[in-house]
Amino acid sequence: MGCETGAGIRKGDVIKVMRNICLMVMLVLGVCGCRSSHCYSIRASDLKLPEWFSMPKGDEQSDTPVSLGIRLPEHLKNLAKEYDLPGWVVYGVVRSLGAREFLANGVVKTFTVSDESGESSVVVDEIYYDVPDERVRAILGSIASSCADAENELERHNVLGGYVVRRFGGILLFSLDHAGERDTNLLMTTGESNDTMEIFDKTHPAELPIVGWRETSTHYITTIPGTFMYGNPVLAFRRTEEEAIRDLAKTLLHKFSHMRKSVVDDTTNLVDDEIKEEAFREEITLRMRGVRVLRRAVDMKNGLCLVEVSVPRNGVAKR
Repeated sequence: MGCETGAGIRKGDVIKVMRNICLMVMLVLGVCGCRSSHCYSIRASDLKLPEWFSMPKGDEQSDTPVSLGIRLPEHLKNLAKEYDLPGWVVYGVVRSLGAREFLANGVVKTFTVSDESGESSVVVDEIYYDVPDERVRAILGSIASSCADAENELERHNVLGGYVVRRFGGILLFSLDHAGERDTNLLMTTGESNDTMEIFDKTHPAELPIVGWRETSTHYITTIPGTFMYGNPVLAFRRTEEEAIRDLAKTLLHKFSHMRKSVVDDTTNLVDDEIKEEAFREEITLRMRGVRVLRRAVDMKNGLCLVEVSVPRNGVAKR
């Protein structure tokens, strides 16, 4: 029947039981990948992330960080079911294709209100961006076909693992441009990493990018803050990154539109109730090529994550 109280349990037996539990936990994490905050080396005062994630260089700027436990939006869930592929593969394909090229669509509205103060305001709304569905389906179909041709589960994992170029716990760096170039299938590893790390600490804050929009002679750049989540840093960065890309598209739609502005010259002593209002509406589509993530950082003091993205000036054109 077993012991009903703790009186008959020896200390040595307790140690053995605890040791076995620890071994089982380590085995599960090794097979499934780390999905909890502990895999990101988070304590109350610091955060450790690989530099290929926080300070990407070269091709890493266009590759896509994904989580093994990613939760997809509904329209991507349908693709995952249709092609019988993991969510991280579907998301990686869509975002990687978007880094190469995507279409930003929007309705730009300007409301010009002129009175004796000469004030006018501009409203930009109804903005969305997307990757053409046929391009997404072509890549997913190719991956699904290779998986279907695999003779066993190991070969299937080798097909999917060919798209993983970096791994840190449950964080994968997905790449379409360098698929299959690694000798080691990182999906079959424990997720332990010897990569160079960046430490974000409240007492020694990292150099943070300046929030806002700027233009250089070659690029348009924007940095957006978002709410940081200790329990799921990857999701926090993902949401902020998506918002940064949307902000990039929104600002460029505004910049490339033909909005009109008018100001009444106050030379006739107009009274306060004499107001002229003019509305102008324009639908616009931009083709954007070469979007890159330059920086992912955490403002530990204020509980924010920051993402900086760019697009080359010659990569933006009206369609």
